[in-house]
Amino acid sequence: MNRRLFAVVAVLLAAGVGACAESLDGGAGCPRLCPSQTLTVLDTVINPVLQFDSTFSGFPVIGDEQEILLATRGDTLETRGVIRFDTIQTSVTPANDTAQNITHVDSAFLTIVLDTAHARIPNQIRFELYDVDDSVETDTLSPPVNARFSPNRRIGGITIARAFLPETLKVPVSDSAILSKITTRGRLRVGVRVDGSGPAWIRMGSTVGSAGAVLTYRGSLDSTVAPLTNSPLSNFPVGTLEEGVRQGLTNYSIVAKNALPQFSNTMQVGGNPGRRAYLRFNIPSHIVDSSTIVRATLVLTQRPIPYGDLRDTMTIQAQVVLANPQVTDLRRAADIISSPGLDVSDSLLISPRDSGQKTINMFLLLRAWRTQDALLYPPPRAVVLRASPENVLPFEASFFNSTSPVGLRPMMKISYVPTITFGVP
Repeated sequence: MNRRLFAVVAVLLAAGVGACAESLDGGAGCPRLCPSQTLTVLDTVINPVLQFDSTFSGFPVIGDEQEILLATRGDTLETRGVIRFDTIQTSVTPANDTAQNITHVDSAFLTIVLDTAHARIPNQIRFELYDVDDSVETDTLSPPVNARFSPNRRIGGITIARAFLPETLKVPVSDSAILSKITTRGRLRVGVRVDGSGPAWIRMGSTVGSAGAVLTYRGSLDSTVAPLTNSPLSNFPVGTLEEGVRQGLTNYSIVAKNALPQFSNTMQVGGNPGRRAYLRFNIPSHIVDSSTIVRATLVLTQRPIPYGDLRDTMTIQAQVVLANPQVTDLRRAADIISSPGLDVSDSLLISPRDSGQKTINMFLLLRAWRTQDALLYPPPRAVVLRASPENVLPFEASFFNSTSPVGLRPMMKISYVPTITFGVP
């Protein structure tokens, strides 16, 4: 009995193996039955791959900086910071006494938090403080503010050797300047600038990043009265609807000089103010919608920027545009993008002085576009190239764009498996 059963099983197994072998040669009816079949992978280069591209400036919006860049790089770049103290304490309360108006100020200083690890610091670096307030609300405009960084408006500063520069720095402030603001019930708006024995740049903490500056001073001759501490605060613009803008203007960065060249036929990414490149793709639908993508690589050709050195590096991220076609303002669309945690493409680490072809893996992005097409209002097939972090590094990258000569334009290399039509077994 066992021998007969064994013989039947052996015949069935042999028949099954024979069927698979036959299906391998049978074509369209085979892949589900015999997964070991070799599939044809097609390679294609799409050049040009862009419908168009645009470069937009001013990211992030003023007041949204996680850090504030302080930079002085000779004739090429200078950026500064502004910190608002629109309300400062004007009275003190000695022990066992009532509140008294401040008539004396001493030991005033501004405490700032510095990122000394990601910086270029000369042997000697100088931090300068200026009173940039004005009766007219123009201190979000760079030209009027920069005009107030003048010697007669300087209210403090410190020079320190690189070896002794701490991460938390106390910069002395003029006691008389603080007393004048207190006496007149004025507001204090401090402009911060760096300089040194050579090109310098360093990042200062902001209130957005939970490391804002603090103003401290003593308001009494009585040594038992504790020093007063003031945090940044903006009271302008006035109005309930302006609250978000008001909070953003607590501290922010301004550009005093940017002489980096802006080449024609290129896209710019990074820099100060921050620039983003918007890229809209033109990929045949039969590749995205009707095939299985195996590999996809965006190839960009970098144009070198002749400033700095190869030690200067920056990270560029390609983030998906989520704005639907009803958003016709492309600058606005360049700000409606996927968060860094949801990226479907790789980042790119480059030196602005470098040149040649650079590649970004776009495999997951093309797969995501296929899913987006099922939406009622699918967003365009577009990405934004942006620096990470943005507007806090003195670096800018340049790439040839869609109007450049054919050999320099962005292109896409794609490997894919065409859709398999299953036949009748």
